[in-house]
Amino acid sequence: MRKILFAILGVLLLLIAACGQAGTPVAPEGKMEDVAPEEAAPMEGDTELEEVTFGWMGALTGNIATLGTPIKESVELAVEEVNNKQLIPGKTMKVVYEDDKCEAANGATAAQKLVSVDKVTAIIGPMCSPTMLAAAPLVEENGVLTVSYSATAPSIKDAGDFIFRVVPSDSGQGVLGAELAKDTLGAEKAVVVYIQNDWGQGLHDVFTTKAKEIGLDVRVAEAYAPDETDFRTIVAKVKAAQVDVIYLAAFPADGAVLLKQLKEAGFDKTIIAADALKDDSIMSAVQGAEYNMIVTIPGVPKSQELENFANAFQAKFNKEYTAYTPEAYDVVMILAKACAETDCTSTAMKDFLYTMGEYVGASGTYAFDTDGEVSKPYDLFQIVDGKWSAYGSDVEEMEVSADSMTSTDAE
Repeated sequence: MRKILFAILGVLLLLIAACGQAGTPVAPEGKMEDVAPEEAAPMEGDTELEEVTFGWMGALTGNIATLGTPIKESVELAVEEVNNKQLIPGKTMKVVYEDDKCEAANGATAAQKLVSVDKVTAIIGPMCSPTMLAAAPLVEENGVLTVSYSATAPSIKDAGDFIFRVVPSDSGQGVLGAELAKDTLGAEKAVVVYIQNDWGQGLHDVFTTKAKEIGLDVRVAEAYAPDETDFRTIVAKVKAAQVDVIYLAAFPADGAVLLKQLKEAGFDKTIIAADALKDDSIMSAVQGAEYNMIVTIPGVPKSQELENFANAFQAKFNKEYTAYTPEAYDVVMILAKACAETDCTSTAMKDFLYTMGEYVGASGTYAFDTDGEVSKPYDLFQIVDGKWSAYGSDVEEMEVSADSMTSTDAE
């Protein structure tokens, strides 16, 4: 009987020892670092954020990269704010950046990658009109919301229901250029020089149509290839035309060369330039002729929102904001708002933007119309003492609404 009791007791002791070892793995002597600690159970209230992927298209190389790089930085600033402040509850925003060089072929390729490979919810951009128009058929077919911060060609208006922009159409900018030449400067004869792409062609068409309407004689219209580096033939034609003003639609890299060659040839008439030349990289090209160039660009009114953006941009990148950076920042914030207010699908976000009403952002207060368009004022700038300054208080801010254009103007 006593043997039986000892046997039972021995079995119980073995079972107790085995149970004690089951919950704690024991490593061989000297190998304690190989023992994996038990995973802590998730704390109550902890949730994993869903990542939502957006795309960005813009020029980081090529003849307009000096504008594209700070625009990308403003997007990075906005995304950081969206995620830090959890502006999209339960989600975090990720952006895939694509350099389209502001060229149509690259725009189509970049859009294809973002839509088919990265499966983006929406696209921030593109930056340029040629890339926007190249990408539009693809994003429209696939139902991917696309909101540009700086593409202004008039034809974008009809690109599709998923296409929006937070800048006004060049239907306004081209009209403003013609009216500025004729009514403000008193010019009688003009020449148009423009880069041969969708943006340049659109500005040429609107300017020349309005010029004819108001009695401004366009003596010469010269287009040039985007990769052109020698403008002396065009300069000779401009001088021979004996005009009062040039209307210029150029990108910074090519525009700087053209302006330099005009100056070298002794051209001293007024130049009215479209928005792309509002770029610090052309300062050296216009030294000595700065009082003869006026740049028109969609306006960014002073506001608390703009001041907040400017301070944040300065703090993060140690420099002042540049053209179209407030607009790009706004696009990110608008998309974040649309995502937060809907199920964050492209279709739902698109429908939200059409009914969103007025948005108050860093680049102003505006609302999308039934074509995804906005109306905004224009600012006029000139270079004084190596810095951009407002041109003339009487025309410092001029608003040209697309609704006020005739059908011919808006084509």
